[in-house]
Amino acid sequence: MKITSSAMLASLLVAGCSATTPPDILPAFNPADPAMGVRDAHYHPVVVDYRHREPVDPQNWRRLNEERSSANPGAGL
Repeated sequence: MKITSSAMLASLLVAGCSATTPPDILPAFNPADPAMGVRDAHYHPVVVDYRHREPVDPQNWRRLNEERSSANPGAGL
């Protein structure tokens, strides 16, 4: 049992040491290279669709579900 464990550990050690490094995914990319150019940065506001909402009293949940059901034309507006 001890010899089997040692043999497995040794084989893993040898396999780990013989592994090659992964190839460069973008070998031509260098951020310091002026030929690469500068990418455009677009501004996207975070609160574009913000709507202020106030708390309301509890309402009839069955009526609310029926108003928003897919069987109701214009649901989800």
